[in-house]
Amino acid sequence: MSQPEASALSTTLIRGLEVLQCFTDKDASLSNAELARRLDMNRPAVSRLCKTLLHVGYLRRDDNGAYRLAPNLLTLIYPLLTAMPWRHEATDMMEEVAQLTGGSMTLSIMSDDKFVQIKTVGVKDQYPHIPEIGLNGPLLRSSTGRALLSLLDDAALGEKLQQLDGLDTQVSDDSRELTRKGIARCKSEGFCVSYGEWRSNIVAAATPLGRTDDGLLVAMACGMPNYRVVEDKFETSIGPRLANVADALRAKGLFHRG
Repeated sequence: MSQPEASALSTTLIRGLEVLQCFTDKDASLSNAELARRLDMNRPAVSRLCKTLLHVGYLRRDDNGAYRLAPNLLTLIYPLLTAMPWRHEATDMMEEVAQLTGGSMTLSIMSDDKFVQIKTVGVKDQYPHIPEIGLNGPLLRSSTGRALLSLLDDAALGEKLQQLDGLDTQVSDDSRELTRKGIARCKSEGFCVSYGEWRSNIVAAATPLGRTDDGLLVAMACGMPNYRVVEDKFETSIGPRLANVADALRAKGLFHRG
């Protein structure tokens, strides 16, 4: 970030948002001391931020006095989701693929250096661990990320890959090569497959859907635990099926290439 850009930012607001970002599905409850440690801040400063977030309803306290995210945060998400009506247009096709494959289906959008899931569909009796919306992951080490990257033109892709290379510390030379091949495959065959690169126990195929009218890049993916994967199923069946679904959704005018 250049100095002129940094000087125009509110550091207090940034710090407050960083407090909220400390909470995850595995760390739903955090003490003031733990937040201070993670943010490398002194406890009084963290306490002031948390009191403010409590006041506006974005944090709450649990029975042990620790902080948790508060339901009022959902009111910020609602306007964002209502601006994505195309999510519902894809539901029927996602449910059909989920029933046929027994996998978990997701719609995701590109958000800076990651993808964020904004629609999920699954079959509970076949795959009980259906992800929630808001789950995010890396662009470079996932089939969803590679499908999204394939929607960028050459110039934008080069800039994005350069940006990501400096942000994702877990990227290896092998991962960079797999990313290059995944992007190329999405452009030529309409899908790519990732074998446990992001989450070691998950195999996933993804297809690029395209760009929405308001500029969001969208991809669809199907994932399942690797112990349930039949040999070549993702290569010969699930991947091509996803590519066909993407063609059908674009034919409806929901997404545009490039």
